[in-house]
Amino acid sequence: MPERPNVLVVAAGGTIGMTYDERAKSYAPTLGAGDMLAWFKDKKLPCDVSVLDWSRQPSSHYNIRMMADLVELLRKQAGQGINGIVVTAGTDSIEEMSYLVDLLWPYPYPVIFTGSTLPSDQLGSDGPLNLYHAILAASSECTWGLGVLICFQDQLFAANEICKISNFKRDALAAPYRGPVAEIVANRIHIIKKPRRGRAIEEMVVPAKEVEIIWATLGGGERMLKLLAEDESLEGLVLAGFGAGNVNPAWVPQIRQIIRRNVPVVVTSRCLRGRVVTSHGYEGSAQKLIEFGVLSGGSLTPLQARLKLAVGIGMHLTGRDLQKYLLDE
Repeated sequence: MPERPNVLVVAAGGTIGMTYDERAKSYAPTLGAGDMLAWFKDKKLPCDVSVLDWSRQPSSHYNIRMMADLVELLRKQAGQGINGIVVTAGTDSIEEMSYLVDLLWPYPYPVIFTGSTLPSDQLGSDGPLNLYHAILAASSECTWGLGVLICFQDQLFAANEICKISNFKRDALAAPYRGPVAEIVANRIHIIKKPRRGRAIEEMVVPAKEVEIIWATLGGGERMLKLLAEDESLEGLVLAGFGAGNVNPAWVPQIRQIIRRNVPVVVTSRCLRGRVVTSHGYEGSAQKLIEFGVLSGGSLTPLQARLKLAVGIGMHLTGRDLQKYLLDE
C-alpha cells in the first residue's frame, strides 16, 4: 500500500445521486461521482481519488447482465494503480449487486459499496457521511482480503451477509444474526471479525441471465411454475421453499419437467436464517426434491442462490460440479 493510496469512486445510480426536481415534484438522478466528491471540497481526504460514472439509474432498473458489465469494468481496474474501489449504488438491490461482484472478485484490495436512504439535498441525508466512510475504508489496508463490503451507518458489512431491512430508516441495511465486519469510530476502522467467504472466480464469467425465483406460499405458485416449465428460454430456477426447503406437492410435476430439460433447479429456505435440511420424507420435502435431481442451496438465501446459480451456469457447470460450487465444497 503506497503512503497516499489511490481510490476509484464509481457512480452506479441510486438515491445517493438524486436531488429534488421542483417541476416533477419528485427526486430524480442528477449527480455523478464528481458531483458527490465535491461534498468534501473543504475536507482533506485520506487518499487520492479518481471518479468514473457508470450509470445514474435507479438500482431497480438493473439486471444480471448489466451487473456483469459493471464487474468487468471493475476488474479492468486491477493492476491500474488503484488500491481500492468505492461503488455508490441504490439500496433497493445493493445486496444483490455487491454479492455478484463478490463472487467474481479475486483480488485482495477492497470494493466498498455504499448508498443512502435519503437523497443528498434532503435535511439529514446520510449520503455524504456514508461515502466519506466508504472512501476511508477503501483506502485502508485493514480491509484488504475481506472481499466486497458494504459501508452504511458507520459500519462495514460482508456482501454475503447483508440484507435490506427498511426502506425509510437510515440504518436500512444490516446483517441479521451476523453483525458488522467492522465499525468506524472517529474515522478509524475497527475490524470485528473476518467474514467467511467462498472462493472467488479467477476468470471473468458471463452469468446466465434467465434464472428465476419462485417463492413458496400457502397454496400458491403452481400457475407461475407451469408457465416456467413451458418457457424454453429458462436457464435456471431457484425454489424459495418453506422452512427446511419444502414446497407445495402440486409443484413436483412441473419441477420434474424442468429438470428433464436439463435446466438446473436449486432449493433454498425462504427463512431469514434458513438452511436446507433433508429430515422430512413427504412429497414436496427438500429430501424428496433432492432425490430426483434438485440441487441444494444449503444456507444460501434465495437471492444469493439465484446469482450463484447464474455464475455456475456461466461457467458451464452441471450436476455434481454445480452442486459443489453452490455449497463451496
